[in-house]
Amino acid sequence: MKGSSFSKINMIFVILCFFTNLRICLGDMNGIGEQPLSKIAIHKTILALHSSASITASPFLLGNKDEDTEWVTVEVESPEPTNEDRVGVFTPTNFNSSTCPPNPSGIGKLDIPFICSAPIKISLLHYFQVDYPILSLWQFRTSSHLQILKHLCIHALLMESLGMNCTVRGMGSKGWKADTQIQSAAGTLTFNRNSMCGQPARTVGWRDPGFIHTSFLKELWPNMRYTYRLGHFMSDGSYVWSKRYSFKASPYPGQNSLQRVIIFGDMGKAERDGSNEYANYQPGSLNTTDQLIKDLDNFDIVFHIGDMPYANRYISQWDQFTAQVQQISSTVPYMIASFTYSFKLKGYHIYSYCGGNHERSWPNSGSFYDTPDSGGECGVPAETMYYYPAENKAKFWYATDYGMFRFCIADTEHDWREGSEQYKFIEHCLATVDRKQQPWLIFAAHRPLGYSSND
Repeated sequence: MKGSSFSKINMIFVILCFFTNLRICLGDMNGIGEQPLSKIAIHKTILALHSSASITASPFLLGNKDEDTEWVTVEVESPEPTNEDRVGVFTPTNFNSSTCPPNPSGIGKLDIPFICSAPIKISLLHYFQVDYPILSLWQFRTSSHLQILKHLCIHALLMESLGMNCTVRGMGSKGWKADTQIQSAAGTLTFNRNSMCGQPARTVGWRDPGFIHTSFLKELWPNMRYTYRLGHFMSDGSYVWSKRYSFKASPYPGQNSLQRVIIFGDMGKAERDGSNEYANYQPGSLNTTDQLIKDLDNFDIVFHIGDMPYANRYISQWDQFTAQVQQISSTVPYMIASFTYSFKLKGYHIYSYCGGNHERSWPNSGSFYDTPDSGGECGVPAETMYYYPAENKAKFWYATDYGMFRFCIADTEHDWREGSEQYKFIEHCLATVDRKQQPWLIFAAHRPLGYSSND
């Protein structure tokens, strides 16, 4: 078997400079918590080229030393600079304006060429400062759109990956000997523009997500440490491998040992380079992420109870969120719950307004709340990119055991009232736990179950 590191790839990001004569049109400024990219009315952009304007970015080749993150320095020259100029990063570069979806209602026919989608990030230029913008590009794609993300989930032991090679380290285990290696094939999923319920997720917010590969490791020995790497079988018969990662298998149900659990929600994502700076959207999310990474040795499992990236219709933001939490989700189980900002018929919710990031809600989509909060995502990105051990993916409630813990995870975007299917699930989950073996019974849901008002 031939081996190599992941292949290096050229930077496929287009850097465009928006000068004032390009007439960036900002959207409505109402709505706290609105996605910064929505401030750019990309469908109103007018193309204006200037022979004396130029833009360069370096380095041109990303990942030359197998880096997961790369800083790119952008230099812009303009004969008529202003303090309102911005630089945008677009991907992919090979879009065809003739394939753009219909313009939103009320917008007239635009002259070709025009830009189909919003940038993945945009940064304000300051021409009168010495330093040019420095942008952080978090994730890379190959020409075949293979996305490299690592996500552990307790249920067998699930990994989202390409194909996977896994090695057990330590004492001999049931069915596995020390240093034994196995390979586990991965199933592949994706979604397309028509998977979205509506605009702007289906229009200016759309970006091809690539492919999401899911691999299961079964019959793992409790508490054993395993190392793994992700790989792809090439057409020439060789394999391309990632670097090695490791995780510790879950304790058996009822095991009396130290078990440390992190539970939080409503985190969001942020840009380390300060781009997408409108309203300084969710800068605190980096503090949360960095602290969890710093403390990785001090906890065993994470529950992110809803409102993940606050992508709010812009699919590229999911890629940046998975990159932001990847060091955590590749090391410990990263369990998620239904939220208010991203769902469809299959139990998710992510909103874009003051109430939170409800990724599931959309009219006539099966959501309990018949609102457009998901911006057309309808939960599709969340339920495709992250695995959760529900019996039916269309119903985002599930039970899972972890040592002395029983977790009953509810889905507040589907009916939970007495007599409903979910109500019966909650009753069963709470009633069937053996409190002598699992004294910690945790019920978690995204939306508050009680309010001090009717708002």
